[in-house]
Amino acid sequence: MVVGVGFIVVLAAVFVVSQWPRGLAVAPWLDWFVVWLLVGAVCLAALVIDGVTHATTVAWNWVTVRWFVSVVPLAAVVLLCGGGLGLAQFDGDGRFRVPVREDEILPLPTSLRLISADPCASGGSSGNCTAKFVVTATDGASRKTTVTRVVAHLRERGWPLQPEHGSYSGSRDISGILHWRPHRIWLYTEAEPATVLQPPTPHDAVNVYIDNL
Repeated sequence: MVVGVGFIVVLAAVFVVSQWPRGLAVAPWLDWFVVWLLVGAVCLAALVIDGVTHATTVAWNWVTVRWFVSVVPLAAVVLLCGGGLGLAQFDGDGRFRVPVREDEILPLPTSLRLISADPCASGGSSGNCTAKFVVTATDGASRKTTVTRVVAHLRERGWPLQPEHGSYSGSRDISGILHWRPHRIWLYTEAEPATVLQPPTPHDAVNVYIDNL
């Protein structure tokens, strides 16, 4: 009973620590789920060791069945966790990617309006994506004023934006237990020219980009 209650407390504590924002973007469910799997692997390993230790007090056939029942889930958990960690190490610098979410810049203040949002305007085959949010003023303000409003809003949302050669940019870490890739945000102070892959936007609109590279 004590072991079971302690096990539940550990799982609950892992979940709380994983989802506690700490002023950062909240980690996805995989953060606490992987740790749960690791905790479960430790418990299963303890059961296997206990079964092997007391093998002499139980009939050989029953010990064999119990050993397989214990070791098969343990092997599945270890392979699942190890495979995920191996993919993370193989993909770049060993950190997991978090998809960009709209709530990283939304909701907007009443002076701004979201025209469109593309969660993966550009990206690759390993989960890396660059999201694009097109924002404009609700009162017909100039683009310069819209940029000022967007920058002020993003800073209030926790983005440490800094001016840099005709643009504003900044990065923000992801909360949680695992090692997640930070998200980077940027926007340009001047209107961007239209290209074949990037259709034209209203002249007073501001494109906000967030990537998980």
